[in-house]
Order: sequence, then C-alpha cells, then structure tokens
Amino acid sequence: MYLLIIASIVEIAIILERSWSLRASLILPDTVITAMEEAIKRGDSEQAMQLCGEHNTTMTRILWLALQNRGIKRAALKELLEESGRQEVFYLERYLGVLGIIASMAPLLGLLGTVIGMIEVFQVISVHGVGKADVLAGGISKALNTTAAGLVVAIPALIAYRMFESRVNGFVVEIERHAVRFVDLLKGDQH
Repeated sequence: MYLLIIASIVEIAIILERSWSLRASLILPDTVITAMEEAIKRGDSEQAMQLCGEHNTTMTRILWLALQNRGIKRAALKELLEESGRQEVFYLERYLGVLGIIASMAPLLGLLGTVIGMIEVFQVISVHGVGKADVLAGGISKALNTTAAGLVVAIPALIAYRMFESRVNGFVVEIERHAVRFVDLLKGDQH
C-alpha cells in the first residue's frame, strides 16, 4: 500500500504539471504565430525575431531557429527544423513515460498486496483452522483492498496518459504544419 500511495502522489503531481504545461497558449500561441507570419509577409524579419524573443513557447523557439537560419537552402532548413521539433517534442512528452509506468504498475502492486494478504490468511487458517469465519472474512477483505487501491491509482493514470499523449500528438501535427508554412513564407512560396 505504501508504494501505491507514493505512486498516487507522483501521478497527481505529473497530471497537474502536464495539465499546466501542455496548454495551447504555451505551445502554439495563435496570435503570436499569426503576427510572425504577417511580419514575414511584409519582409520584416526583425519584428518576427522580436516576437520570438518576447514569447518563449515551443513554436516560437522553432520559428526563431528558422529565422536565424533563413539564408540556408530549403532542404537544409527543413531538416534543421525537424531536428529542433524532435527536441521540443521530447520536452512535450516529459513525464508521460512515468505516468504510463504507474498505470501499468499499480494494478500489479495491488495484486501483489492481495496475494501477500491471502498468504497471511492461509497462515492463520493453518494455525487456528477455519472455524472463525469473521476472522477469515476480515483478512480476505483486507487483502482485496490493495487490489482496489491499485485500480484506483491505475485507472486515472491510464486516462491521463492517453489524454496527454493525444494532446502531444495533436501539437506535433500543428507544429509541423506551422513550420512548413513558415519555411514557405521565408523561401517566398506563399500560398
């Protein structure tokens, strides 16, 4: 049970942190991206860089790199942005692996607690016999509590893991879309 309590505390901390960190306004600030695109359309790279400097978000860090390297060939710029994007995705996925481990581990810890509790029940039976049903029922009930606790920890962890994973995947698609659009704007292929 102590491990499940620790896992639940870690789980809650990760869920709160990821809920705060994976907000669209911190990843893809639409107004800033639109303002940067407008600046590039006007040929004002300095204003676009200034906007990047004023807003430290995932997308602005990637676009800052594009602006810094706007003189290189299109293919090289795209490759550079892909590498930068992979690094940013790594930070977006931070702690999700731990959440997935908790979701997988908690039911097993609960089951382990139940098995240990049942072993204790059978040891009591071997010493005192089966004559006291209330003692046996209490022991079995106590043993099953760990399974229930494991599930109580695992289910929200699994839901949060899948939710955050989906959110990150959505951000990745949007980041790629904006990065390609930005490269097109920088290289003069405005659509």
